[in-house]
Formats: sequence, C-alpha cells, structure tokens
Amino acid sequence: MRLYPVGLVLIVLASAMLAAENARESAPAGGGEAARGRILFVADEWKQLEPLMEFLRTEGKFQVEKADQKDLAQAPSAGPGQALAACYAVFQYIHGPMTPETEKVLVRYATEGGRLVALHHAMASARVKNPEWLKLAGIAILPRTDPKTPWRVIAPVTHTLVNLRPEHYITSHDVKYDRKVKYQSPDAGGPAGEFPALDLPNTEVFLNQQFTDGREKTVLFAVLCTDPKTGEAIMQDRGGWYKPAGKGWLFYLQPGHAESDFRNRNYCQIILNCLTWQPPAGAAAK
Repeated sequence: MRLYPVGLVLIVLASAMLAAENARESAPAGGGEAARGRILFVADEWKQLEPLMEFLRTEGKFQVEKADQKDLAQAPSAGPGQALAACYAVFQYIHGPMTPETEKVLVRYATEGGRLVALHHAMASARVKNPEWLKLAGIAILPRTDPKTPWRVIAPVTHTLVNLRPEHYITSHDVKYDRKVKYQSPDAGGPAGEFPALDLPNTEVFLNQQFTDGREKTVLFAVLCTDPKTGEAIMQDRGGWYKPAGKGWLFYLQPGHAESDFRNRNYCQIILNCLTWQPPAGAAAK
C-alpha cells in the first residue's frame, strides 16, 4: 500500500470540503428531503391559501406557519422585525387594509435580506394607502377614473399566465404548461411571439398595475385574458416578476383570487420555485 505525506492528504481533504461547500451554495435552497426551513404567511384570508400551504409542506418540505397582522403586532419583545428575520421566506396575502406597522415590518424584512413573496391582492387597490410598500414594489395604482390607465378588475375570467422567460428556473423547473399562445406585449420593446401558457379558470385579473422603477424588475409572466364585456383580448406584462429589494428580494405573482388557483399544481410549483431559486452571489446587496 502506497503511503502519502500527511500534508498532501490534508490539502486534498481541504479541497474536497471547499468543493462540497461551493456545490451547496450553488444548489437550489435546502435541497434534499430534510425540512428546508420556516416560512411565514401573513394574511387576512386563509381558505384560498390552504392548498398552497399544504403543497409547500409536502412537496417543498418547508415548515409553514400562519400569522395575521395582530400576531405581528404582538410579537415578542425583540419586535416583529426580529421575529421575521428567522424566516427563510415570508408571504404577504392581505386583501383588506394593511396597517402601517405591518407595512414597515415587511419592507424592513425584505430590505435587510429577506425573501418576500407577494401574492394577488398584495398589489391591489387597497395598497394605495401603503406608499412605502408600493415604493418597494415599484408599482403605481391609479384611480378607476384615470383616463389612460385606470385600475380595473375583471371577474370571473380565465387568467392565462404566459411564460415570457421559458429558460428561467422559476418558470420552468418541474412546471408543465397547458399550451402555447401568441402574445404581443403592449410595452415598448416588450416580448412578442409564441409562449407557454397556463390557464386558471373562474378567477380574476388585475389590469394596469403601473411599473415605476424602470428596468429593476425581471418580468417572468404576462397576463392574457378576454374581456367578458367586449370580447377583447387583453395582454399585459404583469403576471409575475421579481426584483432586488435592498439586500433581499421581492417576488410578485398575480394569480391567487380563487382557491382553485392554488389547487393548480403547476402554479404551486412556480411559487415553490420562487423559494428554491438562488440569485447570483451578491446580486441583491445594495
């Protein structure tokens, strides 16, 4: 048996350990079957979310917890911001008014390095009373009477979620689409062509969420629906996106009005992908 110098063995072992550590950092978050960590839902409606929370428990292997705004306000003496800091990710699914304290805590969580996922009415008309939230999101919601881009809700309708970035991990990993559709972005220089699409029936669509942050967002999905009153095909690049938020990340996905949206396994997988996707090192550090 050939003997190797102790120093050489130590160098080889150190190199192997470094390679393993690098592999862990570049892999999707928390891979394997072990529990991946704690995620918290902050919401004021729960029935719609039940299928998603179960999916994230069973398929995502996350520890899923629930809180309403009152729970956040009554967090331990360290403060609600510190309580959220221990979470791998936090979801915002608040339909009604969001208190200034909740707004402050969620913005702080994201900007200090958290992974914040906003669903459906997290970016709806009630948020006009939360200017810091909309500033973080880079979103403007104009009055329903605005002559050019009024806030509008269409329901009931089939929300066709159009995958504008088929090569992206969030849009593609373990996701199967229903069909391909023709899509033409109304935004100058926006995408056009045939794209994979997912149909979510009997739900609602928000129109005219205005971007105010230039090109900070990575837009993943578009909204495609048919106006039930006019029969017009409506297309907007607002189905889903993510952006840096200080040292953290903010994700938004528009579907989620109906429980059936979250019973669609492929939509739940897209949401899970927002949790397991890993950004380039240092990309959000600002």
